Amino acid sequence: MSGFPQWPSVKGRLGSPSCIRHGKCSPPQRASPVLRPLTEGHWGFARVLMERFATAVSRRAVVAMLCVMSLLLGEAPTLHAGEAVVPVAITPDQVVDRGLAALVKMQQADGSFGEGAGITALAGMALLSGGHMPTRGRYHEASQRALRAVLAKRDRVSGYMGADMGNMYSHGFAALYLAECYGMAPAEPVRTALESAIDLIHQAQNREGGWRYSPVPDDADISVTICQVMALRAANNVGIGGKATEDAIRKAIAYVRRCANPDGSFNYMLRGGGWGTSGPEGVPRAAAGAMSLIGAGIYETSDPQLGPALRFLNKHVVAHLKGQGDYYWYGQYYASQALFHSPNVEEWDRYWKEAWPIIARKQGRDGLWTEGEGPGPAYATSMALIILQIPNQYLPIFQR
Repeated sequence: MSGFPQWPSVKGRLGSPSCIRHGKCSPPQRASPVLRPLTEGHWGFARVLMERFATAVSRRAVVAMLCVMSLLLGEAPTLHAGEAVVPVAITPDQVVDRGLAALVKMQQADGSFGEGAGITALAGMALLSGGHMPTRGRYHEASQRALRAVLAKRDRVSGYMGADMGNMYSHGFAALYLAECYGMAPAEPVRTALESAIDLIHQAQNREGGWRYSPVPDDADISVTICQVMALRAANNVGIGGKATEDAIRKAIAYVRRCANPDGSFNYMLRGGGWGTSGPEGVPRAAAGAMSLIGAGIYETSDPQLGPALRFLNKHVVAHLKGQGDYYWYGQYYASQALFHSPNVEEWDRYWKEAWPIIARKQGRDGLWTEGEGPGPAYATSMALIILQIPNQYLPIFQR
């Protein structure tokens, strides 16, 4: 990957899946006037009724009335407990805008979004993915404060950024975030912190070629390893790491390949047996394996591990997206990236058509996401927003 993107306007950034194929985003198509589903007008009318009738019984009656209306018009909304009702007329941009506004409100006085550098780094990545850099964008002040908060978590001796919470997961996410920030707006404090963070990743790689929770070369698993591979790749893109990074990535890929199974699934550890490898449950590990290979510059579906991994994801990712399996956000975070980078763009189109409406329905009425694994809504919301903004290709690491 060479160079970094010019920053286009944030407005109209997602559009339809065709914009991803052609690199230009077009406005969302309008709903047909014939047998059209509920539109914003219907939902606006519903909101008036909701406000007018205060009791829960009356509100349920309004929702029931809307369901009847939608059936007559050709489509019924899917309602889930605790989820926002999502009208068909809503766009991914609107979902993202609500989410970013809600996420920024969660920022604490010190600029963090929760305990540990990793969660703040993910929130910072969500802002960067929408064009909100520390130096520009609607939420540039929140982005700037997030960067300062991550820098403040660095141990000035070791460079470690996972001591508070999240261990090497946190360190890997934070290092990736610093690399993206430095690539977009080079600054000496960021470079210094990034260099020490990458040095620690080099030192913590074990003999097998992977990493695990502690910043020492002890054990390894594929879940922590992908976090370090992406950080190394992003840092290498901005000229940090040199030959040591190239050697580390080469050893990491050898480790990842040994974790692979013939059906495209990946073992959690070399000696981990078949845990978490079959069906939708295997999506997080398969996505981690696929993105480790892609992060190392391997894109060909003829590759003996990447090809089966992408086929495995295509087969099971939607079931995982709909709630089967485990580690929802972690799995979708890497699966979405792997499918976006797949040489077969139709694979991304199919995923996107399913993914964004499902993720939109999981958004709460306050704009946050709260379901899934992780330490709270800042994590889930950041993950959701990053996934929904991958088509922007604003972050160098997400560019095709």
